[in-house]
Amino acid sequence: GDYGQSPGLGLLRLHSTFRHDLKIYASDEGRVQMTAAAFAKGFLALEGELTPILVQMVKSANMNGLLDNENQSTEYHKAVKEKLQSLLNVDREFNDEDYETFVPTKSASVIKAMAFVGNPRLACLKMHAMMVSLVERVNELKEDPKASDMKLYHGESWELMNRRWGKLVKDFILADGQFDISKVPDIYDCVKYDLQHNSKVLRFTDIEALHTLAKAMADIVIPQEYGMTEDEKLGIGRCICTPLLRKILADFQRNEDGDEPTRLDSRYSEGVTSPQRHVKTRLYFTSESHIHSLLTMLRYGGLCDSKVDEQWARAMDYVGTVSELNYLSQVVIMLYEDPTKTLNSDERFHVELHFSPGAYCVGQNKEYLGGRGYRPQHGEKKMVSD
Repeated sequence: GDYGQSPGLGLLRLHSTFRHDLKIYASDEGRVQMTAAAFAKGFLALEGELTPILVQMVKSANMNGLLDNENQSTEYHKAVKEKLQSLLNVDREFNDEDYETFVPTKSASVIKAMAFVGNPRLACLKMHAMMVSLVERVNELKEDPKASDMKLYHGESWELMNRRWGKLVKDFILADGQFDISKVPDIYDCVKYDLQHNSKVLRFTDIEALHTLAKAMADIVIPQEYGMTEDEKLGIGRCICTPLLRKILADFQRNEDGDEPTRLDSRYSEGVTSPQRHVKTRLYFTSESHIHSLLTMLRYGGLCDSKVDEQWARAMDYVGTVSELNYLSQVVIMLYEDPTKTLNSDERFHVELHFSPGAYCVGQNKEYLGGRGYRPQHGEKKMVSD
């Protein structure tokens, strides 16, 4: 895009004149790497297939756990999941004590989901019954000769869909009659996928009801898998994203210390409107767990005090209303420099934080999809991006 009212002075112009220092990192997961390559293709208006772009522009190997560091939190996760398993198998309505135990952080999205679910065991029974009905519907279509002409998304067969849902139906109930709460995210992913892509073919009357109930349960389970109390959340968050946080901090420090990357030589800048302008971009593509953990560290890591900073309090309230992180969820950290200020001035640099919960999905409530990010008060002054 262009800068303000200045056509031809956008990101691509910066990049083509050696004033844009760009590095892209991705975890080792294949779909994450391809997302990074696709983003780079659109970001820089590149042409051609994704594989060469991936090889040339995306770093993914030997990053010392930068974006693949989830195993370090296994013990924390195990303890939290055991608590979830116990709390979400009770056969009664959630009471005040449950809210205190379950959501000591007062997260608005979790409280809202708990209020909707009411009795967690009854909700699981309803989910399971609808899943059984869905499998029966898939079996009907699998045996119906007329259904052979009905195409499922991405060429999936009726047999494969039957196995996909059949396994969830079987695994959701344990031998002791309790429900395996760890399967809730998988159930939600499956029903969201089929509602988005296969609902017209399935013609299953309860698919929206199943989606609504599964989403409510997932809105409880998924964020709480990363800790219930602040200490649990911080413990898991540190295990998962400490290498990433150190890398981000190192990037900032190198920038502040005046690290000079390869950039445009002003002696060869004829026709360049702002030869001294330089933008540094670091893009990190990773898993949902890293986004959850990064948000945890920003919310509970003591970065700002919500009691004295009203804008930060509003921003954190907004984050608390977000119930789900979808595809292309993003946290954007923008560092600005004002070269008119002295190097020792507190106003020489300032940071802005922005967050998006990603793509809008079918069946999702749009009411929380809005926000203005977080900007320090002096951020209203004119700054030059660095």
